[in-house]
Amino acid sequence: MVKVNFVDATLRLKYVAGYNAQNEPMFTTKTYRNLNSSHKAEDLVEVAYAIASLSSHALDSIVKQETTDLS
Repeated sequence: MVKVNFVDATLRLKYVAGYNAQNEPMFTTKTYRNLNSSHKAEDLVEVAYAIASLSSHALDSIVKQETTDLS
């Protein structure tokens, strides 16, 4: 039987920082590390929108990346 152990999680907010000469969006990313495994996706989205509301850039995407140890 395989054991799955949570190691850590990261929340990444991707913003549209502007547009280049070809009118294509340029992105910037802000990363928040050391998330707890008990955080629910709904809570993370709510927090991400609250953080993004403080930025002058438009929020493009929210990504949660988890690392697990399989043994």
